[in-house]
Amino acid sequence: MIDIHSHIVFDVDDGPKSIEDSKALLIEAYNQGVRMIVSTSHRRKGMFETPEEKIATNFLKVREIAKEVADDLVIAYGAEIYYTPDVLEKLENKRIPTLNNSRYALIEFSMNTPYRDIHKGLSNILMLGITPVIAHIERYDALENNEKRVRELIDMGCYTQVNSSHVLKPKLFGETYKFMKKRAQYFLERDLVHVIASDMHNLDSRPPYMEDARQIISKKYGRDKAEELFVENPRKIIMDQII
Repeated sequence: MIDIHSHIVFDVDDGPKSIEDSKALLIEAYNQGVRMIVSTSHRRKGMFETPEEKIATNFLKVREIAKEVADDLVIAYGAEIYYTPDVLEKLENKRIPTLNNSRYALIEFSMNTPYRDIHKGLSNILMLGITPVIAHIERYDALENNEKRVRELIDMGCYTQVNSSHVLKPKLFGETYKFMKKRAQYFLERDLVHVIASDMHNLDSRPPYMEDARQIISKKYGRDKAEELFVENPRKIIMDQII
C-alpha cells in the first residue's frame, strides 16, 4: 500500500513528539503492509507554523530511521496545506511542497468552511496548474450527503481522499466521530473517493488503520476497488501521473 497522508515527522506539528514515536509509527504502518509513505506535516497559518527548514531537517532524520525499519520502506516529502489565500504564492514559488514534488497538493479546510469558500480556494489552486487532493472530505459539513457538490469539485479537476479510520465500522456507543464514518460510507457508495490514506499521528488515538480499512473495502467493493484506492491511485499521484 501507499499512504499519501501521514504525520510521521517528529516535533513539527500535532504528530509524533520524538524520533522514537516516529519510528513506532513507521513500524506499525509497515507491519500493516504500507511500503511508501508521503510525509504531510501540517502547514497552517496561526496554528502550525514550524519553519520549513526544521520540517525538512527532521524529515531527513525520519527517512534515515525508515531504513532501520525495512529496506523497502520508502518515505517521500509533502505537506497537508490548510487553505488560506497566502498559500497560493507559497505554492507558486515552491516554498511549500506538493506531494513528492508532483502536480498534486494535499489541501484541507476547516470543518465548517462554507462550500463557496471551498470551491473558490480549490479553483485558485487549479489556476496555478496544481491539482488539489482534498484531504479527508468526510470532515466538511458543506459536503455532507451532497453528491452534487463533491462531483462538481471532481469535475473541476480535484481528487478526494478519505481517512482509513473513517472506513471502519461505527461503534454502537461512545464514538465522537461516528458521523464522519457515515459520510465516508456515503461517498464510497457513490464512487466519489479516489484515495484512502491514514492521516496517522500517533499509535494511541490516531494510528494507521490501513490494513483494517483495506479489508473492509475489499470485502464490500471488491479487491480491484481496494487496489485502486490503496495502491493504484496513490501511485499515480506520487509518480505525477493522471488518475
